[in-house]
Parts: sequence; C-alpha cells; structure tokens
Amino acid sequence: MRRWENRTNESVMWAIFAGGGQLAVVTMPALVVVFGLLIPFGVFGDAGQTYAALSGALTHPAISFAVCAALGIILWHCCHRGYHALHDLGLHPPEIVRASIYGIAILIPAAGWVLALTA
Repeated sequence: MRRWENRTNESVMWAIFAGGGQLAVVTMPALVVVFGLLIPFGVFGDAGQTYAALSGALTHPAISFAVCAALGIILWHCCHRGYHALHDLGLHPPEIVRASIYGIAILIPAAGWVLALTA
C-alpha cells in the first residue's frame, strides 16, 4: 500500500501551468487580431452593436464562467512562472508569498465571475 506522506501536488501545478501556457499561445494572437484590428475597423459592423452583442453573451453565467476559467488558467501560468523565476534568481520567498501569488491566480477570476453575474 502506498503512503501519502511522500506524495506531492507539484505535478498538478505543472499541468495547470502547461495548460495555461498552451491556452495563452492559442488564444492571445486571435484576441489581439479580433479586438485590436477587426472590431475597431468595423469588420463586424458598428462598434456599438458589436459591444451590445458581446456584453449580452458575456453576461450569460456559463459563458462568463468559461471565460473567467480560461483567464484564470492563463493567470495561473503567469503566477507559476513568476514564482519559479524568483527561484531561478536565487530568491527563496517564504510560504506566505507563495500562498499570495497562487491566491491571486484563484481570486481574480472568481471575482471577475461574480462581477459578470451581477452585471
């Protein structure tokens, strides 16, 4: 029988890190093109109509949860990379810093989802 004392959650942390990196690589260029070029130049119609359609879709609970979860995974990737960059620089912060960094990655998407539900 295996003992739980020697187990670590590091593989879960790195799996979320990898998923966030992959999601960022796939979605960010498309988001930059759509929201930075296509919408401002009126490819999808009037900017006001596009805003109304997007805000109507993003206030749906399932869609807002999916967007906040995707952004949360990307934020987790950024926080995990930042925390391990500190280790690469020879800085070893206390456990409260680690809890704060990963707490930010969890709380910001949760707060965004709550704000989307109240809008």
